[in-house]
Amino acid sequence: MLQQLLPKCGCHTLTPRSRPDTRPCGGAPLNANGSGHMGRPIAKKRAFASLLVGLALVMPQARADFRGKVHLLVNPEVSRAEWRRVPLPGAYVAVFWSFTVPAPAHAISKCPYSELARSDEKGEYEMEGPNFVTAALAEPSFLVYSPGLEPVNFPYGGSPQSARDITMAKSQLAAEERLSRIFGYTDPHCSETKIHDPHGLLDAYHRSLLDEANSLPVQSRQGHNELQSIKAAARRASGLDKPGSIRTVVGPSPAIESSSPPPGR
Repeated sequence: MLQQLLPKCGCHTLTPRSRPDTRPCGGAPLNANGSGHMGRPIAKKRAFASLLVGLALVMPQARADFRGKVHLLVNPEVSRAEWRRVPLPGAYVAVFWSFTVPAPAHAISKCPYSELARSDEKGEYEMEGPNFVTAALAEPSFLVYSPGLEPVNFPYGGSPQSARDITMAKSQLAAEERLSRIFGYTDPHCSETKIHDPHGLLDAYHRSLLDEANSLPVQSRQGHNELQSIKAAARRASGLDKPGSIRTVVGPSPAIESSSPPPGR
């Protein structure tokens, strides 16, 4: 939507090592201060786009629900025309809402909201979602994880992948590549905000990553370093890396022997 608000004029198309084209869409040059006949509409559109972005960042979080479904491809060995899917429960899905903020020098990417969910027995998941302005402006992207599986394009190789309709199949990656893929999943956050975790899934998500990582037969130095990073991320998610965060288990009190004779003796 933001792209539609910005004018498609040469004066806003910059490439590396190039000079700005100061001609508006109609071909007449802008004045030195940018106040030609297109200057005011451009400025108004940019100001309006910036206002919408500002609203998305500060607006109270009245939620726009987001739903999707995760499928398991059960027969990837046959031709695509015969592929069959079933619901996949227990898959972790992180969705990120990001957009581009117009600026005088260059555009700035913002990711104000992300959320983690897990698919139920029907393969479905539901998120609270960001506020309505962010949902309208932002372009959602996603990360999906289930042990031993990889997302695939369905039904065709060129089909776009969508967080609302995800297909996964058994991973064909070598152990080294799979470990690197898991390592890439350890930080499911926007760069400027923490992921929203209303169901408290983050700890279990990281433990699942670590369990699979530990099962992979990787002996290289890079693999060792990635495994250590996955372990560190799991500790952070569980709170064990914080000072004084020692988990204690309270068990039954041991029996205390008394030196006094029982009553009646």
